[in-house]
Amino acid sequence: MKVDLLQLAFQFIKDEIDEITYISRHDQDWYEVKQLAATDPLTFGILLRKLSLPNRRRALIQAFALRTVELRTLLLGDFSDSSSTISDLYHPVKYRRRFTNELLAQFGIIHRVPFDWVYKDGSVVERWNFKNYDFSGIALTHMKDIIPLLRMAEGRNRNVNGYAIQASTDQECYIRLESRADVIVVDLYQANLLSLDQLMSGLKSTSFKWSGFITQSVVPGYRYWTFIGADHESAIVRIMESEFKYIQNDMRL
Repeated sequence: MKVDLLQLAFQFIKDEIDEITYISRHDQDWYEVKQLAATDPLTFGILLRKLSLPNRRRALIQAFALRTVELRTLLLGDFSDSSSTISDLYHPVKYRRRFTNELLAQFGIIHRVPFDWVYKDGSVVERWNFKNYDFSGIALTHMKDIIPLLRMAEGRNRNVNGYAIQASTDQECYIRLESRADVIVVDLYQANLLSLDQLMSGLKSTSFKWSGFITQSVVPGYRYWTFIGADHESAIVRIMESEFKYIQNDMRL
């Protein structure tokens, strides 16, 4: 009989079972974290905060359905032959090894969580911040600088980068740019009307069709813009149905 992992997750959140019991009921398929991430980011955030650091990292990897080789490439580059880095991130003992802040920040950018959530063991604060981009973000001076990066991302294998854009001295905005074989996903954090308008103009200058919507983060009260671009509408629909099921309204650019 298949274990109801979603029910176990809620029991763990409510302190009806402990973490050891919850984790021990898993095999290779952590389907409940994928479901929560796609349907209820706030509950997913509560689950993440209650988990110990190695299991929090493992839940994130499972929720984003990243294979070990794929994640290793995203974190360490195409030519890394370090076979243990990814498993060490969630190993019950080896997770204590010293990972660089840059690696952990990139891990946080990939998985859309604050830096402390992938760095700190024990309880973490319900607050969004941009430490990930301090450690691992690529600095840009103008929003228009993102346009060639969008065009370069078309048709690439999976890649994720974070960009900090300081168009003025008083406000920075941040972009998470993810490319896959047939789609591009762009997150815009800490946007004002000007930066949003500039990004949307840049998106429309590409050959892709685009869908945009406001996304709930894993932190209560913090939302951001997400845009999905693809040559074919069916690819946008596929991503929406698999990863953003809770979104009720989106707009086409």
